[in-house]
Amino acid sequence: MRSFTIFMIIVLLAATMAATSAMVSTGDIPVTTPAVGPATLPVTPDVAPATLPVTPVVTITLPPPGGQQGYFSINSVPSYGDVYFDNSFVGETPVVVTVSTTGNPNHNIRISLAGYEEWSSTYNGNPLPGQTIPITAQLTPSAQTGNIQVVSTPSGSMVTLDRSRSANTPFTFTNIPVGTHEISVYMSGYQDFYIDVNVNEGQTAYVNAILQPTVTTGTLSVSSSPSGAAVYIDGSYRGVTPINVGNLVPGSHSVQLMKAGYQDWTATVSISAGSTTYLNPTLTVDQQPQYATVSITTNPPGANVYGDGVYKGQTGTGSPLVSTQVIPGTHTLLITKTGYQDYSVTRTVAAGQNYDIEVTLNPVQNPTTGGISVISSPSQAGVYLNNVYKGLTPITLDSLSPGSYTVLVKLSGYQEWQATQQVTAGQTAQISATLIPVSTPTPTQTGLLPLTILAGIGILVLAMRRY
Repeated sequence: MRSFTIFMIIVLLAATMAATSAMVSTGDIPVTTPAVGPATLPVTPDVAPATLPVTPVVTITLPPPGGQQGYFSINSVPSYGDVYFDNSFVGETPVVVTVSTTGNPNHNIRISLAGYEEWSSTYNGNPLPGQTIPITAQLTPSAQTGNIQVVSTPSGSMVTLDRSRSANTPFTFTNIPVGTHEISVYMSGYQDFYIDVNVNEGQTAYVNAILQPTVTTGTLSVSSSPSGAAVYIDGSYRGVTPINVGNLVPGSHSVQLMKAGYQDWTATVSISAGSTTYLNPTLTVDQQPQYATVSITTNPPGANVYGDGVYKGQTGTGSPLVSTQVIPGTHTLLITKTGYQDYSVTRTVAAGQNYDIEVTLNPVQNPTTGGISVISSPSQAGVYLNNVYKGLTPITLDSLSPGSYTVLVKLSGYQEWQATQQVTAGQTAQISATLIPVSTPTPTQTGLLPLTILAGIGILVLAMRRY
């Protein structure tokens, strides 16, 4: 037992000496857990400098699509053409279109204007940031146009086409779309002259306006049973029944009423100065109708109407534009107005039927024009804007560039009314004109005094002769 204990002591001493010997051989840096820190700490600073600069580089050199913008400045000769950029309506010439410099570089541009062939082009490429690319389209007159030559007596009168284009006579309006157009001729001191002119393709229509000195006019009040019949006076469309037509020269005038499903009604009436003549015929049903009637109203009024590409006229204030004798079948209707998007629709009509079409036109974004609304007492007075005839009161004149305008309201038998009106973009100014009758001179008492004195002297002389 004692021998076994001595043996174990010797083994323990040997083991202790071996461990001490191993520690001495490794040097004075013990291999322990803290040694891991110095081995891994350099990794973190090596990774951080490699990843931190990535974010600012992306922000500066790779902006999101559309972050940079350029522009296309689109114009046409003549102006006011409807512009479609990549098949989207963007306004009327001149117009500026904003695009992304990083977007699709292929662009389709179309410009349409009544009386001219449609212009189209493809542009490859986008503008640089802040750059403007100018594009000008030279529009070509349509093959379906003609001319109107106007002379007048006296010459130098103001002639207006469709209440928009104006000039002094003699003058020839060119590149006019085929169809029926309104011509008005005006000169101070003379009765206004109106006529509807039919324009044929490639031909020139001639108008010889012989103006008559101003006289007191009369009014024609027209009703019908049923109502809604188109009224033509001396061949010119004036509206639908019931309607009051003023400013008519005294004398005989032809009147025609037309309504689909009814026989035309015609008569000759006599107009007297300063009075109103009344008509209220009952229309006779047409047992075998051949045509349809289409009545068109727009908001705002004053829009140009084309049926199957042929000019039909202009919508009015308070009265629709009526097309009678419309052949049964399918027809395309186009309505245009400066400052508004074009409206187009295809409809099928049947004989003997009346069709009412009401259209609200959508204005061009960011309007650059304003308007003037004119009413008068009495109504049916002629309205002239900067000496250009625009129609009869009540009337709204829109699509006017901002600025100052001279408004003249004229009715025979009344003093001319004139004012200057300022037009602001996006607003419609209101004008109310109260017309004053022209006064008729009457004899005064002072004018009779010399006659009284002479009569007294004559009586006195006769009395003295008796004595």
